[in-house]
Amino acid sequence: MRSYKIISELSSKLKKVYKVESQNSVYILKEYASAEDAEKEMQIAKRVALTGYAPGVIEHQENLVLYECIEGENFFDEFRQATMTDDVESMELLATRLSIFLQIIYSFTDKVMKDIDFSNYVVKDGRVVGVDFSKVDEGMPYEDVASAIAFALMNSAGQYYDCYPFIYKLLSCFKLEMMDVINEVKARLKQRASQVGAWNDIDIDMLVDGLVNFDKKGVDWRKLI
Repeated sequence: MRSYKIISELSSKLKKVYKVESQNSVYILKEYASAEDAEKEMQIAKRVALTGYAPGVIEHQENLVLYECIEGENFFDEFRQATMTDDVESMELLATRLSIFLQIIYSFTDKVMKDIDFSNYVVKDGRVVGVDFSKVDEGMPYEDVASAIAFALMNSAGQYYDCYPFIYKLLSCFKLEMMDVINEVKARLKQRASQVGAWNDIDIDMLVDGLVNFDKKGVDWRKLI
């Protein structure tokens, strides 16, 4: 692997991630716990990169993978700003762009992101680009929708209901109703709440009751396969 100089270390729970410079270009270097972990994420990234929705793989060696550095706005920051200012148009645009990314993932890999964290996406040239595929696994699109909804509810800059325009636009993009994902949303909320020490079960039950009152229709899952 080419020589490089570390510019900064980036936050990541499952591996070490660095912004590095090599031959006057900037890249992202990921150091995985094992060569198997490196291979798994690298292969997903390679496949999605063909669509322009993931960084390209430059080179790899055992548990080290050098990726293209995607410069853009962090999705989490854009989402927080939109909910802070009650910018409905921006929230709906973010939801639309995220839905395109998630549907591309499923179409090109037959897998889903599994655990949505808005910090793992960059907004560039009008599209959402994924920069972390470490948790990609078997699943159905509704799981990613539910995971995104749970993350949005717990990370809205204002009250949780300030992000409703984002949530319902996301559902609309997948031709889903809240009733189709509500049980999965509830499970994801409880999981996230236990991890960060937020919201008790009563709070979550009340929130879910409010969400479910918006719509109660079913869905034909064949539309998403």
